[in-house]
Amino acid sequence: MRGFPGLVLAVRFCTELALLAGLAVAGARLGGNVLLDVLAAVLWPALAAVIWTFVIAPRAKRRAPEPTRFILEVALFGVAALGLIAAGLPAAGIALGAAGIAVAVAVRVWAKEG
Repeated sequence: MRGFPGLVLAVRFCTELALLAGLAVAGARLGGNVLLDVLAAVLWPALAAVIWTFVIAPRAKRRAPEPTRFILEVALFGVAALGLIAAGLPAAGIALGAAGIAVAVAVRVWAKEG
């Protein structure tokens, strides 16, 4: 895609990466001990990536219909935001949640194929 829809999709990709990073940071800070920190830092973003790949991504074989995809996207960003807030990073959590949800809406308004 070109133009503004392409820009929206590029920003979406950046928010997807931020989602995974946010989940990794939250997992690492909320694990409780070193082993759980490492496991949570790896498994939380891995679970989100699996959900995104199989249900939300444009090329998913079993892509969920709207509004299910939107609800899942909002839920993933909400969980990451709450995780960052619980980990003592409220500004990062609020920023990630707000950006992710705003971009999810923008994709559905301006880049409908994404």
